[in-house]
Amino acid sequence: MKIRPDDQWRWYFDPEHSRVMLDLANGMVFRSRFPVKMLTDYAVTMKEMSFSVDDAALFYAFEEHSRLIHIAPALRAELALNGVVALRFTKPQMPKSWYFSHFSLIEKPESGEIVQLQLQDSGTKALFMVAEVGDNASLCLLAQQKLELSDRVMSFCDPIKVMNDRMMPYIEPAQLSMYDRAI
Repeated sequence: MKIRPDDQWRWYFDPEHSRVMLDLANGMVFRSRFPVKMLTDYAVTMKEMSFSVDDAALFYAFEEHSRLIHIAPALRAELALNGVVALRFTKPQMPKSWYFSHFSLIEKPESGEIVQLQLQDSGTKALFMVAEVGDNASLCLLAQQKLELSDRVMSFCDPIKVMNDRMMPYIEPAQLSMYDRAI
């Protein structure tokens, strides 16, 4: 099921779940991934608020970028909505770049861009979506099921701020040629 933003959508903070929620006005509710400690005071104290035209534009931009990776439409929508929450409602974070190798391949990423980060200890590459771009570091959301770091495990849409010089562009794997399929 593909979701489309409309003027009936409403943001609110749910104290029971300690999360920013989005009422999608059709009986569905989206719960963001960000714990209360990452949210601004404004997010935690807000009353019901409309999903704005700017929110919709961000959602579509994030959703469009996420089409580069092969994930289910529901996960694409979840990633895009968490990107909007990251931009609108989270506190500034300190970078945790020490997990990742230095590359200097991207000077400054684009909001919504899908990037790869390579773990220092194992060389494993992981996919992230850039949610909030900074001059030197950007807030990224994990765009795959999980990632094992040296001291914790990240899950889909978990945030981490990383120096921009750790990012590599994501290039979609090439399609198999006709010759490769015939063998």
